[in-house]
Amino acid sequence: MSMQGSERKRLFAGLIFTGVLATSPATSAQWQDPLETSAMASNKAHQSLLLDVADREGDIVSVGAHGHIIVSEDNGFTWEQGRVPVTTTLTAVDFYGIDKGWAVGHDGVILNSVDGGKSWVKQFDGFKANEAMLVSARNNLNIAEERAQVVEGSESDLEVDQAMMALENAEFAFQDAEYDLETGSTKPFLDVYFWSAKDGIAVGAYGMAFQTMDGGQEWFEISSRLPNPDRLHLNAITRVGDYSLTIVGEMGLILRSDDMGETWNSQIAPYDGSLFGLIDEGNTQILFALRGHTYRSTDDGITWTALDTGAEQTLLGGYSSQGGAMLVGNGGSVVTLNAKFEAPESTIITGRTGAAAVLRSEAGHYIIAGEAGIQLVDKEGKLLQQQAEMNGEKGDE
Repeated sequence: MSMQGSERKRLFAGLIFTGVLATSPATSAQWQDPLETSAMASNKAHQSLLLDVADREGDIVSVGAHGHIIVSEDNGFTWEQGRVPVTTTLTAVDFYGIDKGWAVGHDGVILNSVDGGKSWVKQFDGFKANEAMLVSARNNLNIAEERAQVVEGSESDLEVDQAMMALENAEFAFQDAEYDLETGSTKPFLDVYFWSAKDGIAVGAYGMAFQTMDGGQEWFEISSRLPNPDRLHLNAITRVGDYSLTIVGEMGLILRSDDMGETWNSQIAPYDGSLFGLIDEGNTQILFALRGHTYRSTDDGITWTALDTGAEQTLLGGYSSQGGAMLVGNGGSVVTLNAKFEAPESTIITGRTGAAAVLRSEAGHYIIAGEAGIQLVDKEGKLLQQQAEMNGEKGDE
């Protein structure tokens, strides 16, 4: 499998954590399970690696390294740290309404908050994910074996070839699931989206996808529904229109569901590299990817037009409104689009630190989460004079 896309937003995290471990000789002796260790309070949580930012009906929540989750009620200027039961890196967060939120991340973790992000509980993790994936892989293998036996004497070579290919894929998937169960909670979730207080989907590395219909009390595996036999990384999931969802991933993978996750179909991508996100506004969709590749569609992704953004850095996050869009990525890259989602303009944030996600505040400025933590910029991507700070006393880093 190509590792070109790796995982969404892990472009920073891998380097940073490699450095931390390499300079801590006592790390192995003092190792604690990140899934069982609460995040430490820190007065620098807003300056540490943050990988996503979400709107909580006007308030802002951001998640990132060390299990940090911070909440702002004043457009991103001051932040308070939530109580989190894990220290694993968190890659994405989503809220439905002002109170109910979900955060996902490494080790297959899914967290839930019912108080607007002030406190969190663990709903799911990679150990449970591996068990569910193995059960699903075993069932799929049984079905593939039965199908291969049925068509064994078929006069249609095509039918036989398709059945044997499906059987081979099922065998590989089962072997991978067995290996994952033995290895532990290794695969990260990379994005999560909820369209009601009960219904949501989390997606991640190596094709991992889980859905809930009860607010996360139970998560069930849906990877087998997806036309993704190579188990490519699923980098992001987005609502498109009133009744559709789109997943984008590595090697130009675009999957669309027009019945809110029941069935999925592949869409032809305009680019065969890794896709990191898609934003939807009215009849327009913007797709962003490796090396600054950006595309615009006005027909639900049937056709795409390349946008010359002038950016060469990978774009990892985006936000749109009726007034336009902003995309952010590696090396401090910022791309802005006008109200028609045209006329891209590219700039670089001072300091050139990588950015993973962006959100427009109610005050009109933009809140960027990334390698430098929280950065506040104007609509042109220039840093505001007033920047984020933590509110109240916190413990040492």
